[in-house]
Amino acid sequence: MREEKFWQEGMDGKRFALCLFKKGWIILAAALAGAAVAAGIYLFAALVLGGKPEYQVFSQYRIYFDKEKYGEIEDYYNAYTWGEIMKTDQVVDFVMEALPEGISKAQVKASVSVGQMNDVKIMPLYITTQDAGLSQEIAKAYVYGLDKFAKSIEGLSEMQCWTVEPATQVPRATKTVNAFIFGGILGAVFSFLVLVFFYILDDSIYLEEDFAKRFRIPVLGILTRGKDADYLEELKGNAAFLLKGSKRICLVDGSCLKQTGRMEKSGQTEKTGQTEKSGRTGKTGQTEITDQMEKTGYETGQGAAAGASAVMPSCREAGELLSAAAGENAETLVTAWPFGEKEVRMLHSADSVVLAVPCGFGNGRALFHLAAQLEKLGITAAGAVLTDADDKFLRAYYGKKKRKASGKRKQWT
Repeated sequence: MREEKFWQEGMDGKRFALCLFKKGWIILAAALAGAAVAAGIYLFAALVLGGKPEYQVFSQYRIYFDKEKYGEIEDYYNAYTWGEIMKTDQVVDFVMEALPEGISKAQVKASVSVGQMNDVKIMPLYITTQDAGLSQEIAKAYVYGLDKFAKSIEGLSEMQCWTVEPATQVPRATKTVNAFIFGGILGAVFSFLVLVFFYILDDSIYLEEDFAKRFRIPVLGILTRGKDADYLEELKGNAAFLLKGSKRICLVDGSCLKQTGRMEKSGQTEKTGQTEKSGRTGKTGQTEITDQMEKTGYETGQGAAAGASAVMPSCREAGELLSAAAGENAETLVTAWPFGEKEVRMLHSADSVVLAVPCGFGNGRALFHLAAQLEKLGITAAGAVLTDADDKFLRAYYGKKKRKASGKRKQWT
């Protein structure tokens, strides 16, 4: 077993894209959730925490400067300076003269603002309060106050009010769409980074290259879920060459590695070849059941859980293919972790030991443990068979066209 450096293997862009494509729904769900949460928070802050609704009165003034006496004095004014001037006592004192009792200077100063001025001579004035009547009163008082103010200050000749509109309610939660989009982007980016993080830490076997990088065990071939004919032919050819002369092959079933992402007790030993559906085992290759096997075709390992699940169909199929490929009179015994005393004796008595490794998430760490147990027992695996491989994933990665078992061979693209 090689030094564990799966997290330093670098980024295979195509492999990453294919793995991420399967989990694209997570990014979409996170984006929708983030958008909903962000929009909900914004609406709560704007409608609930924002207090009572506000009412605004818009008015517009034409400012006349005394150019004959002061020249281009208008160059010294802009929207910011007018906004500050509207809150000074020089202006507010005149406004207060036109207001009824009960309205304070602080209310007037807090309510007034000046909008964007495209022309320094045209000033948009806004009065905003939580009472429509109060906003209307202050807006009318500013008509009187600014007329007085213009006549009392040097540089201005007149401030004429062009329009005073009725009070309208200020729109609330106007940035809901922006909050929704922002939350969606944030959720998508966050979920993408999380997926990248887990991808980096994922030590699972998806491809033959993944297995080859981590173990000094040759891969005999791949068994796909769709029984791809090309991979079956490849497996038969490699097994016939690498297992040539092996009369007894022990296939270690790794299906328990993928079931829950950890090692589970299987504790079953089975003989494959012409296995019947009932689970009883007949001839394997061209030989009868050996003395190591009970008449039922199963042997329970030491410490194995009672009622453990049977060997997976993909492993049975791999055993049958290995028996046929290894040659006449070859037999394949199937066992699984944990290895009891009888299983250890069987592993040592076999001519070749082959691992059946299921492809997919959750098998990497447990596979390291299994390989370490074999190494501890002094057993060298002759090869490995990758089972339950995703046909679509392999075709997308290798660019291989689909071919049925009886169909015409296709070239690699």
